[in-house]
Amino acid sequence: MSELVAQLKAVCAPERVSDKLADRICYTRDAGPSPGGIPGVVVRPITPEEVAGVLKIANEMHTPAFIWGRSTTFIGLGIQTGCILMALDMMDKILEIDLGSKVIAVEPGAVWHSVDVELQKLGWELGVPGPGGMFSCTIGGSVAYNAVPHALAEYGMTGNHVVGLEVVLPDGEIIHTGSGSNEAAGHLHFERYANGPDMTGLFVGSYGVFGVITKVYFRIRRIPDVEMFAFYGFPNFEQAVDAAQAIQRQEAATHMVGLFGGPKPANYDAHDAFLHIVVRDSRAAAPDRLRVTEAVCESFGGHPLDNNSTRLYWEGHMYSWLRNTPPAHYYGNRPFMCPEVAGFMPTAKVKDAIAYLRNDAIEHADEFAQHDIRVKCYDVYFSGNAAFIWIDTLYPELDEEAWKYGLALRSRYTDELCRRYMSPGGILQAISPEVMTKLGAGFDFLKHLKRSLDPNFILNPGVMYLEPEVSHA
Repeated sequence: MSELVAQLKAVCAPERVSDKLADRICYTRDAGPSPGGIPGVVVRPITPEEVAGVLKIANEMHTPAFIWGRSTTFIGLGIQTGCILMALDMMDKILEIDLGSKVIAVEPGAVWHSVDVELQKLGWELGVPGPGGMFSCTIGGSVAYNAVPHALAEYGMTGNHVVGLEVVLPDGEIIHTGSGSNEAAGHLHFERYANGPDMTGLFVGSYGVFGVITKVYFRIRRIPDVEMFAFYGFPNFEQAVDAAQAIQRQEAATHMVGLFGGPKPANYDAHDAFLHIVVRDSRAAAPDRLRVTEAVCESFGGHPLDNNSTRLYWEGHMYSWLRNTPPAHYYGNRPFMCPEVAGFMPTAKVKDAIAYLRNDAIEHADEFAQHDIRVKCYDVYFSGNAAFIWIDTLYPELDEEAWKYGLALRSRYTDELCRRYMSPGGILQAISPEVMTKLGAGFDFLKHLKRSLDPNFILNPGVMYLEPEVSHA
């Protein structure tokens, strides 16, 4: 290990390389419940060339290298004991704001909200407002994860707005994608679908297994004139899903969240399910779009409720406002952890999923009570044509048996729903065996790509279940 540390210090400044236990132990797992090993050394590069140097050393020393942003995911990175932990948090600069091309260039460690703050000074904003952890998660990590953002119904996924990337491949080579791949033109990033295949798409949502993102070129837009809100309660979840699908067909909502399980919003126990709706547009168009959503909700039995909680959720970015309650309402008086299951499905299938989850909770009520399992939510972000469900079942963090049960419950839900209709939007190491093995020939193709790009399997090994020793290739 001393030789490895010495080589890394020769690539990066010594003060940005540490093998002290007090530093290493902070990089063992993400925000989820899956355990991780303690890295052998932590290195914090600040340039693409330093990233390339670290990966070359990892190959020479046959030592796994894991990428670390802010680690706000809830699924499990699978950090290996003794690995190189490459933290990109110091690569956090805004490099360029190009209003003419409507593109911003940022380093991967830049935090969503900090970038938006700078754009808002100019009357602009990022193409999507960012995922739920916009105050803490990084743009590079969210692109590598292809995080589900706010405003999903109108603006789409995080990856939809990536124009191009600078990426360091596992062997240390630095490449650009899209229009930026043209070296003769000076790597100008303004169009993603140029110069052949969509290489950008290879790295969006690949969780860092094919390369390290070192620059992101992202679409920006002018801030809309108006934001308007609606909040509806429904007699049953089937009607709420029908209303959401009708709103999708009308393309009326910018953002739409359905609440189908967990604590009900305060003072609304009479309702079975709920829809929060956000509309952003011009002063002329926004009121008409909001009226469409209201008419649709009421035609499916929806009852209008106080939309102040919708506004507070959207403007304050506090998830608990969806239920108009403080976080203690979810977590109680002891530490709880969430083994999250999340994925896409056709909108109509949300009915089947909610019925399955509710029935499962009834069938396993004794086990849930024994391990103090609490349903935080069965919440759905609706996209333009589909649905993304979050299934959060909390367990007491300090209870080992409850922890084991919570992780087993996550695996069971992931496996069962993937066999039916769900395509997970977050995979990582912890649930990759339940997901990747269902992809058939696509899984074989991804393993071939991994083997070609990373023959020593040093970069984020195990994260997508692509290595021979875990994939049984």
